[in-house]
Amino acid sequence: MKIGVMGGTFDPVHIAHLAIAELAVEQLNLNKLLFVPAWIAPHKTDRKEATERACHRYEMLKLATYDNEKIDVSDIELNREGTSYTIDTLEQINEEYVGKAKLFLLIGSDNYLTFNSWRCPERIHELATVVVYNRPGSSVSEVEPPFLLLEGPKMGITSTWIRDRISEKKSACYFLPEVVKKYIYDNNIYM
Repeated sequence: MKIGVMGGTFDPVHIAHLAIAELAVEQLNLNKLLFVPAWIAPHKTDRKEATERACHRYEMLKLATYDNEKIDVSDIELNREGTSYTIDTLEQINEEYVGKAKLFLLIGSDNYLTFNSWRCPERIHELATVVVYNRPGSSVSEVEPPFLLLEGPKMGITSTWIRDRISEKKSACYFLPEVVKKYIYDNNIYM
């Protein structure tokens, strides 16, 4: 079994997240891709707001992926609380599927540039094949292998940009799945 792991705050999940997941399932021939929303991402500064919205972030991911049988949402980092370190998540997933799954960790090229400063990067490479997708402002040509490259367009949509648009009462149409946009407005999130 081949399982992709894509972590992040997903505050909110948007079309670029979903497109990258779909490309990963297709190109890596994954049996399953897990979106893993972080409780507290170590590199984010808006930690309090993200943890207050944790249940909303999880629900939005579930709504956005409900009709894709190859994509699931894991709450392991939300249940663990505290700072969400990739190594802890991969160790937990590896224990759950011991001997039954090959793991693939999906990260943006912007994050891969700082990968060596992450907690236990060598162990991460032991547990999972690192798969990098290009993001605007950084390129995988700037980093050293080992990693696989996910082919696809650079997508510059960010959750921060979408939150800002919503708080400024601008349209988020076409940047979010319709069910996520409805959830945001129904629950008065980011306004």
